Amino acid sequence: MRVRNAVRRSVVPLLSVVFLVAVWWLLSGLDRLESVLPSPLEVVRQMREDLDYYPRNAGVTISTALQGFLWGNAIAIGLVVLTLPFRRAQALIERVAVGAVALPLIAVAPVLAIAFQGDTPGVILAAQAVIFPTTVAAILGLRSVDRSSVEIVRAAGGSSWTAIRKVRIPAAIPQLVAGLQIAAPSAILGAIIGEYMGGTQGLGVAMIQAQGSFQVERVWGLALVTTAIAAVAYAAIPLLAHLALPWSRVRATVLGARADHAATGGWRQVPLRLVVVLTGTAVSVLAVWWAAVQVIPGGEYVARGPGTVLPYLTSETTQLITTSDDQRSSALGYLAEMLGRTVFDAGIGFVIGLLAAVVMAVLAFQWPFVDKALMPVSIALRSVPIVAAMPLLAIVFGRGLLAITVLVTIMTFFPTLVNLLVAMRAVPASATDLFAAAGAGRVTTLRKLYLPHSLPALLASIKVALPLSIGAAMVAEWLATGNGLGAAMTVAATVSDYNFVWAGVVVVLFASLVAYHVAAQLEQQALKRMS
Repeated sequence: MRVRNAVRRSVVPLLSVVFLVAVWWLLSGLDRLESVLPSPLEVVRQMREDLDYYPRNAGVTISTALQGFLWGNAIAIGLVVLTLPFRRAQALIERVAVGAVALPLIAVAPVLAIAFQGDTPGVILAAQAVIFPTTVAAILGLRSVDRSSVEIVRAAGGSSWTAIRKVRIPAAIPQLVAGLQIAAPSAILGAIIGEYMGGTQGLGVAMIQAQGSFQVERVWGLALVTTAIAAVAYAAIPLLAHLALPWSRVRATVLGARADHAATGGWRQVPLRLVVVLTGTAVSVLAVWWAAVQVIPGGEYVARGPGTVLPYLTSETTQLITTSDDQRSSALGYLAEMLGRTVFDAGIGFVIGLLAAVVMAVLAFQWPFVDKALMPVSIALRSVPIVAAMPLLAIVFGRGLLAITVLVTIMTFFPTLVNLLVAMRAVPASATDLFAAAGAGRVTTLRKLYLPHSLPALLASIKVALPLSIGAAMVAEWLATGNGLGAAMTVAATVSDYNFVWAGVVVVLFASLVAYHVAAQLEQQALKRMS
């Protein structure tokens, strides 16, 4: 019976994969795509010829990503646990985590390639990419524990650290596993970007070589290998956690839950709190910026501090290397223009991905076969690192806004879909029975029970996805469109205009922090109303 049920559960996902391959095969036969989209059979044939080619490059990338994954998660989890009793310190750690993911990889990678040797830049980028999702997951998990359990430990004479060790950490494991799952493909992305920017081996280097020699089949084969590695890492984390901690409810993961401390004040106080938070954020960014340039190897060649960049930005006579020869404008004006373009590019994909995730989560929850058919495709799409996906998206969708929109939509869609589904499935059975006893229909139960219960997960997903969307849009501008801040910073880094690069890093960092804090305020108000 168990074997029969397992086979039955596998039929729909298998059919969805077969359908995806069939669509790929049909598209490869179109005249417009024939030269850039090889058939699955051609890719498989190339992959068979390259069997000796993959282990060497994949081993380098996996080693780099694993080092960054371990370092980044150790730093994130350690800092969150140590600062849990100190809420102001933890708020600072959360801002630092947002800053880590908001730092544009396309600007940071060239600086790291100059400052460090070997695979160190890739390890740093991989660690940078995982700090944010793990920090958010750890904070949510540690705060989402039942308060009565903490109060019992305290009443028995236990300290705050005892409550953390005995109650909070075990309760946080499901949400922490979710953060680690999201972080795994990000670590591989960071490693590949490090290889793009100066590596000698690895999947990133192999992709550059294949693209440069127009070996389209090999590019697709490398993309499939990269996807498979990321998907295996994503799927292996909850299994490993379940084996190591069989008593934990790993499969009941949801990246968003009832806050341990509800927000104080009403909506009228939100603008004031935002002003205070953003002022503190601006001061923190300037302080960290100044400190960073003091310790970065390479000295003045790559490091630019506030005292150098701010006069550069306000100079009305700056001749920007990123503009045409007959254009003369201030760096600040050009920077603002490019940032606006990037935010617009990211915003469209973010909204579409968010709406699509909500709709598909409802459909998948109401009809399980939709879930089984959708998840394999969603995991495959989300597991492709954006550096590998973007050139292929540009080939299929062109080098314009559509390609950026597709990429950002994928980045937003998958984590939001997963979190909403798990949140709706976590609704207490007693609440469902109560609605059924009252004669509520499917639509009423969905509208008044399941969707309100999943609101914290949705808001947490928004908070996580906003900085990621801006970063994805910048990578798309770098690799495909040639427009926006991502492309401008790439050109500036190429010709060593580090004033513009550092100015762009700081502006993107602050814009991402603003978006994150606005989403956090909305989340706190929603949780307050639900508490």
